[in-house]
Amino acid sequence: MSIEIESPNEVVTVAASEMAAGGNRRWGIMALFFLCYSVLYIDRSCISMAAPAMMKHFGWDAAQYGYVATAFFLGYASSMILGGWLADKFGGGRVVVFGVFWWSIFVFVTPFGASIGLMIAIRALMGFGEGVTLPSISSMIAQWVPKKETGIAQGISLVGVAAGIAIAMPVTSWIMATWGWQAVFKIFAFVAPAWVVLWWMFGADKPDHDKFISKAELAYIKAGQKIAGLQSSSVDDPTTKRDIFTTPSVWIGAASFYCTNYLFYLFMTWLPMYFVKARGLQLSKSALYTMMPYLVAMVTYPLGGWCADRAAVKFGHNWGRKIFPLIGQLGAGVLLVASTQASDIIMAVGLVSCSNGLLCLTMGGYYSMPLIFSKKNAGKITGLWATFATFGGICAPTFTGLLVKYHGYNSALYFGSGISVLGAIILLFCTVKPLVHKEA
Repeated sequence: MSIEIESPNEVVTVAASEMAAGGNRRWGIMALFFLCYSVLYIDRSCISMAAPAMMKHFGWDAAQYGYVATAFFLGYASSMILGGWLADKFGGGRVVVFGVFWWSIFVFVTPFGASIGLMIAIRALMGFGEGVTLPSISSMIAQWVPKKETGIAQGISLVGVAAGIAIAMPVTSWIMATWGWQAVFKIFAFVAPAWVVLWWMFGADKPDHDKFISKAELAYIKAGQKIAGLQSSSVDDPTTKRDIFTTPSVWIGAASFYCTNYLFYLFMTWLPMYFVKARGLQLSKSALYTMMPYLVAMVTYPLGGWCADRAAVKFGHNWGRKIFPLIGQLGAGVLLVASTQASDIIMAVGLVSCSNGLLCLTMGGYYSMPLIFSKKNAGKITGLWATFATFGGICAPTFTGLLVKYHGYNSALYFGSGISVLGAIILLFCTVKPLVHKEA
């Protein structure tokens, strides 16, 4: 058996034995995506560590900090669908590079937000730049891996989320102790542009355009996308935006994803504050304890993607890609409630870490689903889902701030737990399968 593929300059015929050998270039691209997510979340999450000092400096209360944290996600949500559309149309790499330079400017000017209104505007504009990144990367992953590897590819890339947060917490604490909280933003503003240099040197939107990929690996990717059931090109995939927005399961999955991310962003924006204010820790210890949930997540992100791929082979894409998101959301909710009852700080940190680990176990499965719905429209669907996820980021900081102010920290954690369990229930009604063109 042999397979013909088109490269930019020629048509290449590759034997099945060569195709099986493949290569590792696609995993190098996933490593670049991992680094991109890492710097994105370093820039995004450092404010949660700097928050106690900023609140003291500006005279904010918990609710006002919640508004500042929420402002980022308002900007983030506004560019998600746009970013996915631009990535599908023009290539995700260009969109991500634009986003990097945009958000880095507003990281740098964060210390100059002298009023609450100006700080809200700065955070919202920073969020607009970061919002294009996730759907753009998903659009590129759809081009770079065969269908059977979508979960693990997403999982490996998303390890950068946990790595970025884990790095940001202790490094932010050290920078603050050495130079003050303002220096955090002035230093981190230059990290993401350094990633752009790596992308210009080694990245490519599609394997067809990559100068380092072997013919065998290119054939392996193309064959895996077509043989496994993914449409291999725009010609093969006639689905339209109308098909996306009129498919109930696309919206159901998005609603479930909102619930997952409500709890995720509760952890990201409030966990350092929780350890300082509710558990009475010093800032330096809070940084170390806050890092622990994300060290666990660095294992469960790729594990969840790998499990989703394996389960999809055994049970089909519908149940296979939902099993671990269901387990993760239910388990995260239960363990979070248990953590509030722990009198020992080590036990509390352990339970919160396991809760966050199970929550991040869901991500590889969730992010592989849009690639199953439609390869051609993977960026658009991911943009839609990420917009819903960002609504979780909008709601979690604000609701948590209000609940903390009027009812205490435990009530905020109970509410987050309930939202996570609700997400698992909603996901049961989502059917994961390739979209069908309505006129077909």
